[in-house]
Amino acid sequence: MLFAVAANAEYKPNEVIVKYKSGALRTRNLMSEMYENVKVTKVKRFLDFGSNLENYEQLILEQGSNVEQVVGELEKNPMVEYAQPNYILHALPIAENNKPTDDNPPFPTLPCLFPGFPPGCEDGNPGNPGNPGNPGDPGDKPNRPAIAAKPAEVVPAVADPQLSQSYGIGKINAPKAWEKTKGSQKMIVAVIDTGVDYNHEDLSFNMWRNPDSAAKGDVVGWDFIHDDNLPFDDHNHGSHCSGVIGAVGGNGIGISGINQRVSIMALKFLSAQGSGDTTGAIKAIDYAIDHGAKVLSNSWGGGEDPNNKALLDAILRAEKKDVLFIAAAGNDSSDNDSKATFPATFDAPNLIAVAATDQNDQLASFSNYGAKSVHLGAPGVNIYSSFAQSKYGKMSGTSMACPHVAGAAALVWSANPGLTYKQVKEKLINSSDKISTLSGKTISGGRLNVEAALN
Repeated sequence: MLFAVAANAEYKPNEVIVKYKSGALRTRNLMSEMYENVKVTKVKRFLDFGSNLENYEQLILEQGSNVEQVVGELEKNPMVEYAQPNYILHALPIAENNKPTDDNPPFPTLPCLFPGFPPGCEDGNPGNPGNPGNPGDPGDKPNRPAIAAKPAEVVPAVADPQLSQSYGIGKINAPKAWEKTKGSQKMIVAVIDTGVDYNHEDLSFNMWRNPDSAAKGDVVGWDFIHDDNLPFDDHNHGSHCSGVIGAVGGNGIGISGINQRVSIMALKFLSAQGSGDTTGAIKAIDYAIDHGAKVLSNSWGGGEDPNNKALLDAILRAEKKDVLFIAAAGNDSSDNDSKATFPATFDAPNLIAVAATDQNDQLASFSNYGAKSVHLGAPGVNIYSSFAQSKYGKMSGTSMACPHVAGAAALVWSANPGLTYKQVKEKLINSSDKISTLSGKTISGGRLNVEAALN
């Protein structure tokens, strides 16, 4: 009997994820027999990325393997708790809004990191863009900037000249909240995404700096696409989300995030094309919780398939470490109660699913919703924030609503470090401003209000 996946689920060919039963006897002979039976050509383990991943393996199969049949065979093995495809995951912006704010190219003339990217680059050597049928493949490693030293703090504070363009900051009453707290760099928020421009003029001061980076050189996070310590954003999506959460406030540059002071951990598992896979996502989640992150911002998702057990397990491991997992609800204009999208509709107690609203407090036309599965709304239309290469611009999507809630969670938690994740979640949901377009569309019927949450 074949393992069944939802019709619209995407997964990487010739790959499966296996979780073995705790305490299962896994001798060399038994493992070799299993690998041979399903034609495994390579085994990848997860031990470098989390303390709770010793029972997981990523198996690379012989070309042309029937993934669903292999999963079915593996699940018959008494050593195996479950097996599944390596599901593909995608960033969730509305692409047509992904534009710089001026008439110049969004990046200065540079060698191309990937063919045609950054826009306006000079492609003297196209390199290997990877296999387009296998999203998440890195191809050749691009040249990315070294991580600059943390800049000095601007004292006294100087007003951020473009803050008025970030209407979401005012909509959720962040300036009023700043009268109580501007945040703290003790609070770590992991942006699990396309990476972050860690040298951005308005982000660098608020980047997480790993106190134990000597062994791996992971100063600001990790790149799971290229498997190295330079999680640079070659897409813009992760930098944009990071600016909403924690662009530096009061430095006289650009904008301010919801947290004027915070520590942004950059975890890149999505490629320049905005695609990644489940193995990258779970490595990023476990890296984050093992390195002290309290809030995980996740503006990405996959198809309608509830069988991504490895991803759900990672979210539940975060729950055991008292960590919040904030997820974008999706951009299909659909009801997540009846047509689920993951991870937003996983039943995990530490998960908050976020719909997108516009400047007039209307539910965004593209936003998913769910009276039982989406918790609240937040600004997600034409959001002005940071782009890579120290640029700024607007994006739309539940991708942009998600970091508003992640940022608010961090601000509330930094002011009240003794709270549990359950208490922070309750504050965010119960203090939301009730608006008619979210009534019957979300659990709270409300749009985020971070000042009220602080109270």
